Amino acid sequence: MELIKIENEIAILDEGVSQKIADFERQVKLIKEQEDSLKQAILDEMEKNQILKLDTPDLLISYVASSDRETFDSKAFKEAHQDLYDEYVKMTPVKPSIRIKVK
Repeated sequence: MELIKIENEIAILDEGVSQKIADFERQVKLIKEQEDSLKQAILDEMEKNQILKLDTPDLLISYVASSDRETFDSKAFKEAHQDLYDEYVKMTPVKPSIRIKVK
C-alpha cells in the first residue's frame, strides 16, 4: 500500500490510513479524559480520607501534596542578558517526528 501519493506536486495521505489515525487519536483523547477523571476522583477521596498511599495488586498510588515550583524565565533572561544567554545555552539534537491533529 502506498501511504502517500504525490499528485500535481501535492502530497495526499491514503484515506484509509488518515481515517485510522484520526480514529486512534479520538480514542486516545477519550481514554485520557476518562483516566484524568478517575485520577481526580481518587485524589479527592485520598484527600478527604487523609490517605497517603494505596497499594493494590496492580497499582501503587502515592499522594503528592501541593507545593511551589521554582522555574527559570529563560525568555526574560535572554531579552535582558543576550550575551550571557548565548554563552550558556546548550543545543541538543531532537529526532524527527510527526505531529497529528484531529479536525
